[in-house]
Amino acid sequence: MMTPQQRRAVRVVVGLLVAGLALGMAFAALTLIFRGNVLAYQQNRHPHADPAALARTLWTRPIPILIVAGLYVWVARQLLAGAHRAYRRVRIVSILGFVAVGWLFVSAEYPAWLRVVQGVQLAVLAALIAAVNRPVVRAAFPPVPGPRLRNRRAALLLAVLAPVVAEVTLGTVPLRLAWAWLLFAPVYSAGALFVREVVRRTDGGYPNLLLMGVAYGLLEEGLALQSLTSPHLYHAADWAPRLFGVNTAYAELNLVYHAVFSIAVPIALTELCFARHGTTPYLRRGGVIAAGIVALLGSALLRGAVPPSEDPGYNMPLPAVLGVAAAIAVLAALALRVRVRPARPAVPPRPAVLGALTAVTALVFLGAIWPFAGARQPLFTHGAWALLPMGGAAAVAAATLVALRRWTAADGWTSPHTLAACTGALAGHTVFGLIGNADSLLDRAYLTAVTVLTVVAGVVAAKRIHAPVAPSASANRSGIAAR
Repeated sequence: MMTPQQRRAVRVVVGLLVAGLALGMAFAALTLIFRGNVLAYQQNRHPHADPAALARTLWTRPIPILIVAGLYVWVARQLLAGAHRAYRRVRIVSILGFVAVGWLFVSAEYPAWLRVVQGVQLAVLAALIAAVNRPVVRAAFPPVPGPRLRNRRAALLLAVLAPVVAEVTLGTVPLRLAWAWLLFAPVYSAGALFVREVVRRTDGGYPNLLLMGVAYGLLEEGLALQSLTSPHLYHAADWAPRLFGVNTAYAELNLVYHAVFSIAVPIALTELCFARHGTTPYLRRGGVIAAGIVALLGSALLRGAVPPSEDPGYNMPLPAVLGVAAAIAVLAALALRVRVRPARPAVPPRPAVLGALTAVTALVFLGAIWPFAGARQPLFTHGAWALLPMGGAAAVAAATLVALRRWTAADGWTSPHTLAACTGALAGHTVFGLIGNADSLLDRAYLTAVTVLTVVAGVVAAKRIHAPVAPSASANRSGIAAR
């Protein structure tokens, strides 16, 4: 039972929830009523943008805010009843709402008078965050011990690492458009969490994570961005000969990239940071379901935000949609049910050498497929000659996978080896971003700093890791080693 003081404090929280809902509805209504003025303002800010595309994407910004505000109604009643889950949800959605509205405010995509509404929303959300985290409110919702071990800090770290590793450290989005990272964060964070949880729950190792990583890549690139089949987006159709309407070079690059950098590397780094937790799940069943839902909503957000503005007029053909969906289902089924035989062990190189090898591998793989320095096709080739660097990149990826499987099967594989492999791959892919993506002095300085910090952080972390503590080389070989 709540004390009178606690009940008054909780009612303040509920009042702020209602105020946030009212402001969210007001913002959406004003956007609808004055959409002509809003579109005229956006057209003035982006004179070269397609007016039809601006009109189609007008609702991609206020709708997520309205959805988050709508969640308040769902939890307010439970909050008054003293439900701890409702309290936890309010803490989460208040932060999500503050970040979303803050993104709207900073991006300045709406007229000044609408930004006043956003400013009031930010003030209410800030007050909500402060109110819901007061000691008197926290005391009213004591945590209920659950039957399953969980690790929220590990889950949070993975949710942060996934978009940082995959997007922030590669330089595909210039710093002047850094707000766009927020569009990709939900699908990366929730996707990596969901993949890790379902694979680890079925006793899967890194081969299974990689398979699920390819499935994730098909979801993001194939269904959300439509980039695997679009004849215009990112000029990917010009990279190499297309096959059955698929942008072959772009597909090879991104499906491998997502498997490694969106899934495997963030999970490996997180499990190194929480080595005592091992490969046991971070979330309970409800958390896994929520992560899956957020990943799907995040992909829907990308679908509504990126293709209409970057590739207007293109809709993926239904046969391609069904084909990609079927491929995702097959890969997920294989990842959750099939176990790869253990590889024949081989003595791994020293961690420093291994880090250099993975750095070169990442740099060579990306450089062999991703056109850079003004090239329109891989490694400055033309026509069908692009298949040669594509084949070379595939051979490099396959050889690296075979070598890692054999090295991780050996008793000499340790946690510093895992750290070195991840650090090297990260440094190599950021160096490629510096070479191929940075188009301004600021971006070059940023990616240079990221590369240096990555290497320094890896060296410092290696000194703190005791070599004998290596889950992937002990009795539990569900790490990088295959089962």
